[in-house]
Amino acid sequence: MNIIDYSTKVKNLVDALASIGALVDDEDLVAVTLNGLGKDYSQFHISIVVRETFPNFQDLITLLISEKMRVVGTSSNGGTQESAFYSNSNKSKGRGVKTSF
Repeated sequence: MNIIDYSTKVKNLVDALASIGALVDDEDLVAVTLNGLGKDYSQFHISIVVRETFPNFQDLITLLISEKMRVVGTSSNGGTQESAFYSNSNKSKGRGVKTSF
C-alpha cells in the first residue's frame, strides 16, 4: 500500500471514530500512523519519535512522501504515485522565479 492510500485509510478510520463520538487527537493519530508503517520506515519512524515535538498529521504525510521520494530517488530513476502527488501539490510556490531588486 502506498503512502497516500495508507494515510487515507488511517484518516477514514479516525473519521469513523469521530462519527461515533470517539475523538482521536493529532498526536495519537501521528503515533498510530508511525506504528503502522512497517520495517521499511524504521529509520524514518525513529527520526520522528526523537523530535522534541511531533509533527501534525498533515506534516507527517508530507514528510513520509518526501522520504519515499528520497528512497526511490536513490534506488532508481523511476517515479511513484506519491512523487506525482507531491509534485502536483507543490506547483506555483515561486521556485525558479527571478526577482529584481
